[in-house]
Amino acid sequence: MKFITEIIFGKEQIIKYHNNQSFDDFEKVINVKKYTFETQAERNAFYKGMAEAVGWLEFEVAKEFEENDHKNLNEKEDDKFDYWSFIEKYYPNYSSCDNVLLSDVLTRKLEGEEVSDEDEEYIKDWDIKKELFEIDKQLLCDAFENYFNTTYPEKVIDNE
Repeated sequence: MKFITEIIFGKEQIIKYHNNQSFDDFEKVINVKKYTFETQAERNAFYKGMAEAVGWLEFEVAKEFEENDHKNLNEKEDDKFDYWSFIEKYYPNYSSCDNVLLSDVLTRKLEGEEVSDEDEEYIKDWDIKKELFEIDKQLLCDAFENYFNTTYPEKVIDNE
């Protein structure tokens, strides 16, 4: 059994959520996060930590549900690489990158989710899967380069 929760961060976004207003694409990427927990205790500990941080962070649990842990024989979750967590952690200026936003739009389009009319018009003649692959590949490469440069910085040799 997995425990999944979707949390909205930000005072203005919480107000919009309560007023049944839709978020723009940027808000969806930056202010709405989905978390998966293996156990209920892990989820509860996460909530406790979030509650302790409430003084400096405003959030609202928008959705919460349990998912049975039936795994497809051809697809084991442990074998999957969650490259978005890696990109989010190591991509420079993740929260203000247009390609991160574009990737989110293309992913939602590919998965049949709602896309704004402006975005629909912008991507109308694209090969969505191909474009998404190229954008995500570049984001992952840049994130890996940043990770590598941070982990193994060049050493400056002092010749004096």
